[in-house]
Amino acid sequence: MSRVSRALLGTAVVLALAGTTAQAQAAGPKESRTQRVSTAADGSQADGASDYAGISADGRHVAFVSTAPSFGCEHYTPCLLVKDVADGGVTRIDLGGGYLYSSPTPSADGSRIAVSAGSRFMAPYLYDRATGRAEKLWPQDPPGFNELGHTESMSPDGTHVAYTIGNRNAPQNTRLLYVRDTATGTDELVSPAEEGQKAGASVSGDGKRVAYGIRSDSEVDPLDVYVKDRTTGRRTQVDADLGVASLIRITADGRRVLLNADSGVYVHDLRTGTSRRVADGTASAATADGRYAVVSGEDGQRVRDLRTGLRGAALPWSATVMDAGLADKGRTVAFGARESHLVPGDTNAETDVFVFSGELRRNPAPMPSVTERISVTRDGQQRSAASYDPVMGQDKVVSFTSDGDVFVNASGGISEVNDSTQKPSSEGSPCYSGRMVGYAAPLASDGGPGIHVRNRSVGKLTSLGSYQGVRFTRMGQPVVDPTCQWLTYVATLPATAADPDPQPQIYRFRFNGGGTDLVSAPTGGAAGNPSVNYDARYIAFEQGGDVYVRDLDTGALEKVGEHAKAPSLSADGRKVAYQQGSYAVVRDLDTGATHRVRGTQPSLAGTGTALAYTSGRSVYLLELATGKSQLVSVDRRGGRNDLPAGHPSVNADGTVVSFESASPDLVEGDTNGVADVFLRTVQ
Repeated sequence: MSRVSRALLGTAVVLALAGTTAQAQAAGPKESRTQRVSTAADGSQADGASDYAGISADGRHVAFVSTAPSFGCEHYTPCLLVKDVADGGVTRIDLGGGYLYSSPTPSADGSRIAVSAGSRFMAPYLYDRATGRAEKLWPQDPPGFNELGHTESMSPDGTHVAYTIGNRNAPQNTRLLYVRDTATGTDELVSPAEEGQKAGASVSGDGKRVAYGIRSDSEVDPLDVYVKDRTTGRRTQVDADLGVASLIRITADGRRVLLNADSGVYVHDLRTGTSRRVADGTASAATADGRYAVVSGEDGQRVRDLRTGLRGAALPWSATVMDAGLADKGRTVAFGARESHLVPGDTNAETDVFVFSGELRRNPAPMPSVTERISVTRDGQQRSAASYDPVMGQDKVVSFTSDGDVFVNASGGISEVNDSTQKPSSEGSPCYSGRMVGYAAPLASDGGPGIHVRNRSVGKLTSLGSYQGVRFTRMGQPVVDPTCQWLTYVATLPATAADPDPQPQIYRFRFNGGGTDLVSAPTGGAAGNPSVNYDARYIAFEQGGDVYVRDLDTGALEKVGEHAKAPSLSADGRKVAYQQGSYAVVRDLDTGATHRVRGTQPSLAGTGTALAYTSGRSVYLLELATGKSQLVSVDRRGGRNDLPAGHPSVNADGTVVSFESASPDLVEGDTNGVADVFLRTVQ
């Protein structure tokens, strides 16, 4: 065992651990908190990936696996680490040179760690943190040929460990199931090879009962779950009539078994022999009493109280919760995730281990998130001039305008799109990746209106200023399609005898030698505000006070909203949002169904599942499936922005919203007194 680092981080870190003291529990509801665990004691971030987190039941100790060189680890030789989240200390557990580690499970008080480890073949180990001694769990003279093993479960007090052993010849790698009694040092065979390959196991608190899965050759029901009473030798099947079921765990008192079956979570009562459905979805972890579980369902991955139905906040999309990931009576969950918005200063672009603590409620607030000011210089300094007009792509790709220049935040950070001769430039619009960005700026040839597209990967600039040889008199509102192949824009031709009062129209241009199409109706009045679907087949726009959608493959033109404006299309082109009076409306073009919310400036996610909009002085995001809306322009104290926020734009999958605001309370150090562009990642 080697000590990587240890330091007292002060009261702030102690308070960040929800539920570690009786005083904290007595203080009433706890504020939701997210803490990054895979850091050094001084808070510095790791320079490699960390994952496979297990947390002690008291929420104080988190065991995880890391490949970060800053922890003394390497990609092919990861480390097993234990973080004391109260004082920040990190302990490295070294069981042998060149060992690999998998799925650590701490005891309830964190004093013992069960883990699978090995240099060539993994084997089950039990590590005692008080003595620094690691013990390989292996029976004497097991039947057959066995060369590898895996820890399956540990009782909360660390006195009983269920583990499997076998050999590399599939499906024999989990052929034998044992339970080690650490007090006596004895190993008891619970399930022999004749019963079949094991599919997980869970041991009760006193070690007397063991639940485990058995794989079968049946195509209808390839997995059965049993409970073995080690005192009587009786074996009971607990998943009868549930179809295909899998084991979550047996409760510490040995009375109930939690199962995943039929897209739901079930509890089987061993005393009555009955099973009941307690939640929809699939559980990945549960507390020892069986009351709380991490369940993935239609509303995301959340902690659920299986007795009352109360829920926790939705975890990040990439969150991985292991079997031992839930603690603190369901209020604390440990997970690995690659999102960078969960805590400030997460810039390592790696999967990290986090601990989230929060109360369970009927309608829980989302996980605390981080608002970023994106309208900064390349070295991170705030701009003196106002920044505005953000437009999102995918992930955190966003373009904006500041002081007559167009910028984009994409791979490599903030960069200027226009060159110094193109001023003033405005109305930036990126494709999903940010590789190509469209903007409006005068043409160098005559200083007249022009639309430009910068291919950032090669530096190529494409400029447009005419249609069929006729110079436009006005141009603007460029939109690059998500695939970086099409440019849509608004332009007006000069007056003629046949058309003395020409109206602005919508045009579509294809890169790489393509032509230009007229999208809007030539006689339908002024057109503007184009929005393009993923491959630019569908284009939504406003014309003559109504909103239309044009199918460029068939030429069909459909009016989708009367007395409407500001359309926004989904990626498949089959949902469109628009402003109608004081409401933001989302319409399904296939079913005709609509969803209305009081607000303006609608922006629809590419997935069609979320809508960003402005209401009053603030920006919100609406989850269309549930009808739930959350504040996006939130200040650093969790309240509403002081000064108005607006012009929201949501990214492709609805996870990030950009907006502009001069409010100085959204991020720390905002003292420039002008409007800035912000990003907020939402759950």
